[in-house]
Amino acid sequence: MEQTERNESKGANRRLIRMAALVPSVPEIRYLLARILIFPPTQKPFIIAWSLWRRRHQAAATICHYKRHRHLQL
Repeated sequence: MEQTERNESKGANRRLIRMAALVPSVPEIRYLLARILIFPPTQKPFIIAWSLWRRRHQAAATICHYKRHRHLQL
């Protein structure tokens, strides 16, 4: 297999995408603040854990989506 710039950067891009997927978006931050400040009966650790799970799940779904579409194009 010939080494190209694209092949060399493939691993770094994946790590960057995974890390970026875990950074909460502005709407997610607004939602978390509203849940924590306006609806305090729900435990804060549960809300934060749910948010982290949701972002991880979305990141995994995005990766699977692109893998599937890449496979269909071949």
